[in-house]
Amino acid sequence: MLRNLIFLVAVLAMSGFARAAIDSGPAVGSDLPGLKAEAATGDDAGKKITFTTVRKAKPTVYVFVRADRFDRPIARYLKALDQAVVALAKDTHVVAVWLTEDAEKTRAYLPKVQQSMKFEATTLAFYAEDKLGPNAWALNDRAFVTTVVSDGVKVTARFAEQSLNETNVPEVAAVLKLLLK
Repeated sequence: MLRNLIFLVAVLAMSGFARAAIDSGPAVGSDLPGLKAEAATGDDAGKKITFTTVRKAKPTVYVFVRADRFDRPIARYLKALDQAVVALAKDTHVVAVWLTEDAEKTRAYLPKVQQSMKFEATTLAFYAEDKLGPNAWALNDRAFVTTVVSDGVKVTARFAEQSLNETNVPEVAAVLKLLLK
């Protein structure tokens, strides 16, 4: 019995260690830092805009994707997140920002992602000034994807993962539902 209890505690400790949270993104409750990036899709495609100013006072989910880590599970996450946002509210939006060192390649690639995924409430953009992203956003290079939920003024939640897919969306959607009440 004691051996089984020790084994259970060890397994739980190891699973918690393996799933340890990555500290990435601005602190919950802090003011939303400015975000200037180039839009690759949507009405502002080809323009460098300050998304935090355009989205001010509107619920927004900012998703930072390391371009070198983008894969099908991340694509499924983005698609499910887009669908959840569409179902929740018309004024809510996703801004997915690729962190890249190759602006030209990313500028050509993201419209193809949009064409394939057919996002309805997501703008694809990229940030090429620093592969770690905007300094004020405090993005951790260990996180392949950092998701920041905002009411348009403050950070209300943040999530950072090395591996994720559509099963991670309900957690983000739950925060948005509370925000929209």
